[in-house]
Amino acid sequence: MAGRGWGGSPPASEDEARRRILEATAECVRQLGPSATTVQAVADELGITRRTMYRYYASVEDLFSAVGLAALHDFRERIDEATAGLEDAVSLVVESLAFAIEVVPGEPLLHLLVDAGRGDLYGAMMMSPEVIALCRESVLDGRVEWAALGYDTEALEELVAVMLRLFHSFVFVPQVPPLGGQELRQWLRRWLGPSILARGQVGTLRGPRTELS
Repeated sequence: MAGRGWGGSPPASEDEARRRILEATAECVRQLGPSATTVQAVADELGITRRTMYRYYASVEDLFSAVGLAALHDFRERIDEATAGLEDAVSLVVESLAFAIEVVPGEPLLHLLVDAGRGDLYGAMMMSPEVIALCRESVLDGRVEWAALGYDTEALEELVAVMLRLFHSFVFVPQVPPLGGQELRQWLRRWLGPSILARGQVGTLRGPRTELS
């Protein structure tokens, strides 16, 4: 791939160019904050023109969506750590959701759309089929005997959609006074627990993740 800029080292492929653009966007968000992160700022970070940037991403919103999704992929490992050792479906859902509610607002790459005043875009991204499927795979699949509770893939994705809508509500319209810690977890368990268990008995963890049949 020919071209000037790129710090004197042009990317060797389209994929590498996109990766470097996303890395530069993330760095700009960390250094400048979301509101000051523009297409021009990212282009300056890379030493390329805005025209080159637009070959890969049409707007800063597209950049933010891509960076947010990449950060969400990384966040799954932290969810795993937070939910390690849990023994039932309700606890898994409650702790996963509570952890996200407490941690994400302080993560600039996950929360950048909210901080930048782009809540509508953020909400649309969080409820996209891609994010719902990712959350199902990373948080729920293989952790509990969901089939014993009457869940198939479609039902699990409905459960994830409910979790995401609750998360969205807590982030955009936080309760006053705010809930946190055990109080938040008790609230989530009180209102989510009966619905989760309505399909059957509590599942148990079964070790390594497996594909949902």
